[in-house]
Amino acid sequence: MNNVKYLMLAATLAFTSQVQAAPGCSAANLNGSYVLYQNSVALANLHTGRCEITILNGVVGGSCAFTTTQSGVITPGFAGPVSGTATMNTDCSAVAQLDFSPAPNVTVQSFFDLQFTPDKQSFIGQWTNNFGLLGTSAGTRFSPFLPSTPAQ
Repeated sequence: MNNVKYLMLAATLAFTSQVQAAPGCSAANLNGSYVLYQNSVALANLHTGRCEITILNGVVGGSCAFTTTQSGVITPGFAGPVSGTATMNTDCSAVAQLDFSPAPNVTVQSFFDLQFTPDKQSFIGQWTNNFGLLGTSAGTRFSPFLPSTPAQ
């Protein structure tokens, strides 16, 4: 019976050390194409968005499309290019800044605080912008070479 206890203890310790030994994240893990969805939780400006972005060496480029909701009516909002920067931390958290210009002389800067899954394929997080709005975001990697629904 003692042998079984020792075997179970050894197996538990081995499993625990394997989980703890999982590789962390690096800047290179952030490179790729993503589709991300976000929504505002600010009652003053309820909206959702869908973006397709590519990150390469910390530089972000892509396009987003937003819809707004006023009095229960959903209407298209800004649709166009976005640019910015992103960095990945060793604990697989990431920060990003996405900028876009919905009107002449108006730049929206959104700041994302994200957490990637252990397989580095998807994330969830929150964002704020330079107009004081707050929202949530989630996304996943995708292949720009496979069919997908474009941001509109």
